[in-house]
Amino acid sequence: MKKYLLILMVLLVSCEEEKTFADDIVLSFPNHTMMKIQRFNEDANEEGENLMYKGKFKTDINVKYFKNIYPEPLPPPKYNETQIDHNERIKKLNDSIDNIKNFYFRNERLKILDTEEDLTDFLSNRNLLIIIKEKDTIPLYKMDYGTKKIQAYKAYPIYIKNISTKILKIPIDASGVALYITNDIQFQFIRNSNYIICGMETNLNPYFELKPNEILIYSFPHLENGSKRKAKIVFFKAFSKEFEISIDEKIIKNQRSTHYLK
Repeated sequence: MKKYLLILMVLLVSCEEEKTFADDIVLSFPNHTMMKIQRFNEDANEEGENLMYKGKFKTDINVKYFKNIYPEPLPPPKYNETQIDHNERIKKLNDSIDNIKNFYFRNERLKILDTEEDLTDFLSNRNLLIIIKEKDTIPLYKMDYGTKKIQAYKAYPIYIKNISTKILKIPIDASGVALYITNDIQFQFIRNSNYIICGMETNLNPYFELKPNEILIYSFPHLENGSKRKAKIVFFKAFSKEFEISIDEKIIKNQRSTHYLK
């Protein structure tokens, strides 16, 4: 009987420590990086995406983020400003913050396409694998719209891999990577804010492509400490294994609306 129990224990430990593709990835950033916990609604006036990387598998990836999924619109010309003067002003504006941006944000842009298809139903655990490293801490960089000051928040990485043989269409959606936590017996959608996120109504659904075996790496901010809850990361119709996080109960109470995982 003891032999059978020992075999069972070994099997359980091996399952818990099952190696994943994310274990071979090193996320590099300066050791002296000063990070803080993101307070509720603190990111209301900040820019910068939570998407860090998209592409082929690599073992060493710098922690730098896409600043914008869409290209930023240029400031309009001033009254009586010539096109030449306008171009020079934009160049000086960009040059003045390039050194800051290049250290924290990626220069490359995603190729954005459009379709009339509803893409969300096509993305599930059948074609996506989600790995959470909730015990890791990496910086999530955000830039203040007005002052251009950079803030580094404590965050954990989320790894997503296309495990299918087809090119997947990933919608451009602010809630693409979403946190759900247990509340009573259901998993409730949680944001670290309650301000309104505005969007544009259109018949077209913008997306980027994720080829077979390509990966996405996102960051999600650590929340202010409180009670322990079970959690899942949901990416459209795909979801991660359960993991445990700490969350201040005020964040749950201050949600603008209540949605549960179906």
